Amino acid sequence: MSTATAVWPPDLLPPPFADGARPALLDVLPPLLENPAPGRDVVVLLDGVGADLLAEHRALTPTLRRLEAEIARVRTVAPSTTSSAMVSLHTGRPPLEHGVLGHLTRDPRSGRALNQLTGAPEIDPKQWMPLPTPVEVGGRRAVQVAPAKHAGSHLSGVAFRGWDFLAHGRGDRVEAVRTALHRAGPEGLVHLHVDDVDHAGHRHGIDSEPWRTALAEVDALLGTLLRRLPRGTRLHVTADHGMVDTAPERTVDLAAHPRLLRLVEEVAGEPRALALHAVPGDGAAEELAEGLEALLAERALVLRRDEVLRCGLLGPAGSAVEERVARRLPDVLVLARGGWSVEDCSRRRADAHPMIGVHGSLTAAEAWVPLLRIAV
Repeated sequence: MSTATAVWPPDLLPPPFADGARPALLDVLPPLLENPAPGRDVVVLLDGVGADLLAEHRALTPTLRRLEAEIARVRTVAPSTTSSAMVSLHTGRPPLEHGVLGHLTRDPRSGRALNQLTGAPEIDPKQWMPLPTPVEVGGRRAVQVAPAKHAGSHLSGVAFRGWDFLAHGRGDRVEAVRTALHRAGPEGLVHLHVDDVDHAGHRHGIDSEPWRTALAEVDALLGTLLRRLPRGTRLHVTADHGMVDTAPERTVDLAAHPRLLRLVEEVAGEPRALALHAVPGDGAAEELAEGLEALLAERALVLRRDEVLRCGLLGPAGSAVEERVARRLPDVLVLARGGWSVEDCSRRRADAHPMIGVHGSLTAAEAWVPLLRIAV
């Protein structure tokens, strides 16, 4: 594989679009809208359930273990995070086209990092991501099944334009999917977002009893879906990313390095894929990149903006980049290795709970996700 850097770390997978590759996550949902087969389809997104984690915990997932011969390992996008992956799943486009470049993506108009899940009152999701979704241009009725708080969220306004919405409670997800299928009709499409494992991983880590309990419960949910979906329904199960555990002693805090932090105007991305925007001035971005390389050494890969574009990280190398996306690109992108994370803890909310399980980088644990397609 050819990359923009002299030596690509062996513990990081190649960029998802390197050398003409295309992450298969992009081709899960659009074909169900552009050229659908007769009948019903249900897409279930298992947030945070990476393929490696699933393989390592077979004893907890009897439903998926029974079907493991049908489960493929496919690549997600970079950064390996929910907002970027969800929009790529629903549009079939790489982040370099849709413009959701991480959990936090810098808004060029304000200069501030915008949370891609919740957005901001002054940001219109349709202007933020103006490309038409396959549901908007297609004729198939589609229903999004998710917690009530997702209705009208920024991410829903970006990824789910054209979809109907049906809220579910913690204990009635299967019934909500059945209701959504009835609402969508015999040729309908339903999407269910299951975020239990992701939440447990962030709070408790993947090496924890709450995480294992969440995974077992999600497997049981899939088992119930398989029994209760209408006969002939096609079920598509995938994930947005996997996860690794970190710890305070494996966190590099840029706030402890003021000589570097003075070169940073805004911090976006996430601790496993930190997107840094340099202060204005000739040489500031390069000084920042060189300082980070010296500080982080083998704990992270430091990429300059032109390297990000040349290596196929966010989209095919050489792609034309719209101005609205180009202005969101960071000057320096830091991809964490091993169990490390990199952040500016001075920008963390005082009431924020430190995350144990994290994701965003290109380790196999974060970047490989499962894909199951089966008719019930």
